[in-house]
Amino acid sequence: MDAAGKKILLVEKDAASAAALTSFLENHGYLARTVTDYREALTAVQNWKPDLVILNILIQAFSPLELINEIKKDPFTENQKIIIFSQTPETGIATGPTPAVRGYLTKPLDFEALKAALQKALPAPAPGSHVTVMVADDDTEFSDLVKMFLEANNYRALVVNDAMTVLDRLRADKPDALLLDLMMPKKDGFAIMSEMQDSADTAGIPIIIISGLRLENYQERGILTGLPEIVAREIPGDLLLKLIEEQTAQGRPAQPGEPPKAVRPRVLLADDQTELLLLMKEMVEAAGFDVCTANDGVEALTAVFENNPDIIVLDHNMPRKDGLEVAQDLKNNPIFAHIPIIIVTGAGDKRTKLKGLSMGIDDYLIKPVDTDELIARIRMILKRNKQVLDTNPLSKLPGNPSIQARVERELQKGGAFAVLYLDLNNFKAYNDTYGFEAGDRVLKATANLLVKLTIQNENSEDFIGHIGGDDFIVVTDYARAEDLARRIAAAFDEIAPSFYSKADRDRGHIVSTDRQGDIKKFPFLSISIGIVQNKTRTLHSFAQVSNIGTELKKGAKAAPKSHYIMDRRTD
Repeated sequence: MDAAGKKILLVEKDAASAAALTSFLENHGYLARTVTDYREALTAVQNWKPDLVILNILIQAFSPLELINEIKKDPFTENQKIIIFSQTPETGIATGPTPAVRGYLTKPLDFEALKAALQKALPAPAPGSHVTVMVADDDTEFSDLVKMFLEANNYRALVVNDAMTVLDRLRADKPDALLLDLMMPKKDGFAIMSEMQDSADTAGIPIIIISGLRLENYQERGILTGLPEIVAREIPGDLLLKLIEEQTAQGRPAQPGEPPKAVRPRVLLADDQTELLLLMKEMVEAAGFDVCTANDGVEALTAVFENNPDIIVLDHNMPRKDGLEVAQDLKNNPIFAHIPIIIVTGAGDKRTKLKGLSMGIDDYLIKPVDTDELIARIRMILKRNKQVLDTNPLSKLPGNPSIQARVERELQKGGAFAVLYLDLNNFKAYNDTYGFEAGDRVLKATANLLVKLTIQNENSEDFIGHIGGDDFIVVTDYARAEDLARRIAAAFDEIAPSFYSKADRDRGHIVSTDRQGDIKKFPFLSISIGIVQNKTRTLHSFAQVSNIGTELKKGAKAAPKSHYIMDRRTD
């Protein structure tokens, strides 16, 4: 790749690291410039217009996340390419051969993993015990959530949000364990761990890291920022160069006023007449679609699996598999059954048309194909299908667009409301043991249970949605939210045993493999519920509601049976 003229902006406080990286970049033909503070970085992005920003996420002079947010919310810099490159020998404290930590957990936090890490590091607490865990994290919402989890599990919880006071609090309160965030302003977790090791009265405190960073690991989409990230002690130059080349290969950021590139719908065209196929491909691409092609039915099925098109146009008379056979295979596959299909057939083929309509074929075209009509039909069906897909095909409950619209409507109204985020526990193990058809029956039964308990008369204004998989949502009045969650949890625990065989009911569990491939016992299905509400705190956006609900329901998963957690925090 020709790097000549490509501009790289380094946001780095450490002079030695910046000099080494500048030398590396210049040796490979890039133009490099270094800035060390927040305002200087913003000015350089706006005026110098770099092809790429390389940011040290562990810089302590300011908040790197605030810088990223500022760049992304400005319409003149929102398309700026950024990667996270943090080269620090201190990662050895957490990931070296003899780490100073007892556990390393990444955000978003798996509370079951946290529970296991605490049980490994500490004696099991009992009600009224004084096993104390300190939470050091500058994110007040997150630390309050962890505190609720700890107290629900009989730990005494202490929260410290200021990194500069952590050492003093450790010495004063002498906790039995420390949950430590690596990315706190003014002093990061590495510095805190180093100071703890140098002091006899804190060196023995068990440390469990809870961080958005995954150390010693290249992430194409960072867990913390959504941007490519590398945080490590030593990084091979070829890996860094490859990442930079990938990020700068598509040219410079869009200039002010330049519209973002739209996502083009994907169309699969399948026909054994090569000349007709190429003509249709050319015309459909010119109309603004991405097109893939197939010359027979078997190739068409392969293309569907490889490209997951938004719409499919099939000739009826194709070799190996005809158009209706391909359509039938797709309609029988739950992954692809939603894709709209147009069949192209000869004039007067009434039997084919009737058979296709009974299968759910979306439209027919008669040969010879008028490409203008084909394009108009494709656009019409995609628009219609988008509306239809707003209903989950399994549960028949509204899907994500309606969910977001309903929550945003409640936010605009300003009245007191609550959103229940619901998630099934041990569903993967159940699916693996009993099969997907049984899993689908569980999801349908869950949807019916939610409807039965929530919508109790024709005047109800409550809303039930199916986010996808085993995740559901209920929007209700604040005053009835907690009682509704309690009744849902109790009712689900009552029906859960009915999903199992008599032998498994007698045993009280099933044996399956977890996500790491380890064989273990799994208790019966249960439901976790996180309740987000605007009575005690102000809610601003659907994204905020979703993030809070996701964390709350994860906290509820630590309970042995169906359980709910209501967010009682204030602004």
